[in-house]
Amino acid sequence: MHIHNIKFYMSNFINNFKKEFELINLKIFKKNLINYKINIEKISFDINDNESRGHVSTNAAFIYNKHSKSKLNELIDFINKELKKLHIIDKIEVAGPGFINIFFKKDYLLKELFYLNKAKDKFGSSKLGKNKKINVEFISANPTGPLHIAHSRGAVFGDVLSNIFEKVGYKVTREYYVNDAGKQIEILGDSLFIRYKQSLNYNESINKEFYPGKYLVNIAKEIISKDGKKWINYNEKKRKIFFQNYAIRKILKLIKNDCKNINIKFDNFVSEKKIINSKIIDEVFKVLKRKNLLYEGVLDKPKGLEDSDWEPRKQLLFRSSNFGDDNDRPFLKSDNNWTYFANDSAYHYNKIKRGYHKLINIWGSDHIGYIKRMQSIVKVLSNDKINLNIKICQIVNLRKNNKPIRMSKRSGNFISINDIISEIGSDTLRFFMLYRKNDAQIDFDLSKVVEKTKDNPIFYINYAYARSCSVIENADKILKKFDIDKEIKKINIKEYMSSYEWQIILQILSWPNIIEKSCLSQEPHRIVYYLENLSSLFHIFWNKGKENKSLRFIDEGDLGKTISKIYWIKSMQIVYKSAFDILGIKLIKKM
Repeated sequence: MHIHNIKFYMSNFINNFKKEFELINLKIFKKNLINYKINIEKISFDINDNESRGHVSTNAAFIYNKHSKSKLNELIDFINKELKKLHIIDKIEVAGPGFINIFFKKDYLLKELFYLNKAKDKFGSSKLGKNKKINVEFISANPTGPLHIAHSRGAVFGDVLSNIFEKVGYKVTREYYVNDAGKQIEILGDSLFIRYKQSLNYNESINKEFYPGKYLVNIAKEIISKDGKKWINYNEKKRKIFFQNYAIRKILKLIKNDCKNINIKFDNFVSEKKIINSKIIDEVFKVLKRKNLLYEGVLDKPKGLEDSDWEPRKQLLFRSSNFGDDNDRPFLKSDNNWTYFANDSAYHYNKIKRGYHKLINIWGSDHIGYIKRMQSIVKVLSNDKINLNIKICQIVNLRKNNKPIRMSKRSGNFISINDIISEIGSDTLRFFMLYRKNDAQIDFDLSKVVEKTKDNPIFYINYAYARSCSVIENADKILKKFDIDKEIKKINIKEYMSSYEWQIILQILSWPNIIEKSCLSQEPHRIVYYLENLSSLFHIFWNKGKENKSLRFIDEGDLGKTISKIYWIKSMQIVYKSAFDILGIKLIKKM
């Protein structure tokens, strides 16, 4: 096949086929073969792992048959006839009750492979997001101590999801909401003052109502080095403010450093205190009053988990139950102080006013009960124009040698992110925080994630890439005089490709579809699973070359064969690099 005259375009071969099938879908309705129009999104188009079952399978006929005026055979015959009109289709086969396996022409797949090599790191990019603004808020841990292992999952999830959105054309703002107001900050300031006094040899104890972390000792010593005993007999109000602000500033610096150590950088740090001082809450209050969504009432005490805003007296309540919440929610306390919910409402109204098309919050599982009220308030404040999408990250069960880890001696009562990084590295941490869907718990064993075996997915994937690099390095010794991109145009690649290689090429070409699905479903773990599958196919083919000389990558007696194989390996490497960039981890060329 001579491929030098191919026209380039932003390609997603599954989507391209889906668009063609959409026209067939419309014809089926117009010919009165089904009762009503079927939404093309209801029909699946799945890439097969085994080429003998086709390159892509669809359940279209099965879906049509549920709403059909015709027999299944008539539907399939019509679809078959229409598909054969497409120049990209080689053949189709029917499997089971209405499933259709589609085989693409090899020339078409090679055209896509040629495009990939020209597009390089842009392969998989798209304009799906249409440059719309999206705000992804994640971590937002109280600035009362360094980040710990429980924060790492939401941190990595939010960052990688942001990378995916950017890849498909959204303008993303990564945001951290700093809860630097409220009771917990008062306790933080008092905890730091106790550590300050202890460091000056005052007889002070730190009980369970305070923050026990040893990190406060270092901050206290820093204050002593500057101010000595200055704060012991200082004006209490001014001293409290000083210790609160100093603690927030220093701990926020620790948090930013923790984020940097796991390759995360935020665009915005938004202060709760500044939101409160901006009086935007007054605007929220006016909107809710105008819409008759606030009233005075008394709520029953919540069952199970305590609600810190509940009190057994009249409060100003938001009609959250109008929007599917279990109860109405306190908005203004009886002492005329706004509730946490009110302040969070003001913060989200601030986001709305900044002109975002999408709002996404990444929360821990302990915030599930807070979802309905926040989604309802965003719905109201945006006049139904914006939906707040909240993704919940389930807990991480930390283990070592299959035994639970409950404590870090260096960090007090939690396992810090830096403790983990020092033991396994940030890339391994990032990878395994994505190895399960966000709403499933993770069992994270520190001893297993660093094992160099095929049972360790990050090793398995890295090893596949390292093997591909060794092939390229060895091939360069005999191909160094050749320009692969020029030579490939002179070769009939099809004559050199085995069925095993077509499977790998199909997976390589499915990368844009994986990115788009990961975006639409907001499921970054799909990329990890994709890499694992692609790596498995590569390892299998590598091992087949040991058994069968004709399947080896390098054949000094046949440069056409060698160049063909090196060409798709380089294509695979482009996809690996793109995927690793999105995951925020480094490629390993040698192992």
